[in-house]
Amino acid sequence: MNARPGGLKPGPDYAIITVTGGRGKEPAEYSTDSPAPLNGLFMTGTRGVRVRLRTHLICGWLCGASAMMVTPGWAIVHISQPASIPMRDGRSLACDIYLPPGQGPWPVVFIQTPYDKNAYAGAFSCDSCVEPLLKNPNYAFVIMDWRGFYGSAGTAYSGSPTVGQDGHDAVEWIAAQLWCDGRVGMWGASASGVVQLQTAVENPPHLRCAVPITYHYQYRYELTYPGGVYARNRNNFIAGTFGGMSMERQHPYYDSYWQYVEAYGVTPASINVPMLHVYGWYDHEDSTITDMQTVQLFGGFNALGQQKLVIGPWTHGHSGELQQGQLQYPAAELDSSEAAVEFFDHCLRGVDNGYPLRPVTRYFRLNDDAWIAHSQWPPRNSPMVLYLRIDRSLTPDVPTVGSAWLEYVSNPLDPVPTLFGAVVTEGAALRGPGDLRPIESRPDVLSFTTPPMTAPLTIEGTVEARVWISCQTPGAVDTDVAVRMTQVYPDGESMLLVDGIRRASLRGGYATPQFLTMGTPVEVRVKLLPVSVTIPAGQSLRILVAPSNYDLFDVNLQDGSSFSDQPGGVPTTATIRVWADQNHPSRITLPTPVNLAPPDFDRDGDVDEADLTHLLLDRMGPAVSTWTLVDSDLDGDGDVDQSDFGLLQRCYSGADIPADPACAAFGQ
Repeated sequence: MNARPGGLKPGPDYAIITVTGGRGKEPAEYSTDSPAPLNGLFMTGTRGVRVRLRTHLICGWLCGASAMMVTPGWAIVHISQPASIPMRDGRSLACDIYLPPGQGPWPVVFIQTPYDKNAYAGAFSCDSCVEPLLKNPNYAFVIMDWRGFYGSAGTAYSGSPTVGQDGHDAVEWIAAQLWCDGRVGMWGASASGVVQLQTAVENPPHLRCAVPITYHYQYRYELTYPGGVYARNRNNFIAGTFGGMSMERQHPYYDSYWQYVEAYGVTPASINVPMLHVYGWYDHEDSTITDMQTVQLFGGFNALGQQKLVIGPWTHGHSGELQQGQLQYPAAELDSSEAAVEFFDHCLRGVDNGYPLRPVTRYFRLNDDAWIAHSQWPPRNSPMVLYLRIDRSLTPDVPTVGSAWLEYVSNPLDPVPTLFGAVVTEGAALRGPGDLRPIESRPDVLSFTTPPMTAPLTIEGTVEARVWISCQTPGAVDTDVAVRMTQVYPDGESMLLVDGIRRASLRGGYATPQFLTMGTPVEVRVKLLPVSVTIPAGQSLRILVAPSNYDLFDVNLQDGSSFSDQPGGVPTTATIRVWADQNHPSRITLPTPVNLAPPDFDRDGDVDEADLTHLLLDRMGPAVSTWTLVDSDLDGDGDVDQSDFGLLQRCYSGADIPADPACAAFGQ
């Protein structure tokens, strides 16, 4: 197990949990009739108000979430009861209801899953584990199997209601129950995140808010074909779980089918509830970011400007877990669940916890172990260009030689394995970050490395590689350009950060292939997944260029076929040149953060309250309209000056700082 910067940190073996306070809901209208009702005091699994728990207990696996039971919280057992929820077509869908001990009614967190509602049972029945949301005594939970899945098998038929319509009916049924106070929120990851958007567009009257995690609301070509390449690992999971994918495979290019699909999906204006969106750096669903931003700008009245985004160092379906691939992230453990509790407390319980004042975006910077708060993603940045050199270096120096290249032989029958990355189904490859040295020794992988950093380098945004290639083999008319970015530790370990791929024949667009002409160099642009990372001084940045990344992505037969299993396809070995000269400058562009402008934003010659308000707007976005700058002299020295800017920036740095009254003014 690695203990790297940005990885494992030492911590205490035990946490003391003190639970105080009442339910804040009187008079009670519903009782679980629990053997140990709360009666104004939160009970624990040992029937006391103090409990000593090991900090790294694992309670069980949830599809779309894991019940990692670790830090301070409530250790309670929810009371479980099965039920059936009637739908508009007269059929009923299976669900499990989990009520906290004590007096109700409660607001309800509703989860719709195609992955089996029973997967959640362990978390709710465990009395020796803690999870900020699922073990929270302030909420009841309803877990419902999708129509046609598990407990709801046999309810689907041609023309049956959509999952969104089922979600609407379920929300309204839940709100009418005696144990519900009429307020319903939704939560869940992956497909359980997608269905929240599909439910929201149906506008159930009692739906107050939602927390979709690593999702997409709009089905797009690039979800199935990122960079024009069939996303084999993800798509095989979809086909095995939900069926289908045959139609998508019939349309490997962006044609009228995809135009129709994208035109008739969910529209942001039809979404009308506040949402907290959650994404992870090691997740393929980067559309979570753009979808959140679209709803923030173009959503319905109650959604417009009411969206927030949390991005952590997480893989698909494993947000908030300590272990991610070969690294651990203690500073982000359980954060997504804690953020959901804060959001639900505000939206469902009306708690005045400062949530509306939180900046729109909060993201985790890898290696710095820091949460950064900002009004947008990505933050303003400046491009840094590094060039691939034939000596395998990666430098800002533009090549000056007239003709230079490196070569590898690409054999479709021996693809470069994925090992680590944004995979959905683990097998030979594992989710998340990991050491890529085993593939770097392959002759079909070219690596380009910077000298060790003399100062930390921060990268925030989407990295783009522009790689000039040519095919030197007759009969080979296509190839893929797979790019991986790693950080290299002093001991030589090469840890994956992000990756991307592009089909060479689709370099000019996804609609029409442009096959390669032997010996003719072409530029292929490869977009990598977004990231926020600091490469520390003494470490290096490395770029790997290869013809494949299997089975995250399908293998290119290089004969013009769209799929590796295409009937009639012929695996064609090809020699591929990667050019690195003045006429064909292969390079990567790194988005590096731009320092804040001088404090005198309005250029009136003074650093004053107007400039502080400007900075506040930049950091908080629309939320600033709900806050008044009562005392701009944040440090209390009698002047509104540059030191106040420093304090404001510190409050929003995301770093762990002592409690500060000034920071409290901003909801920190």
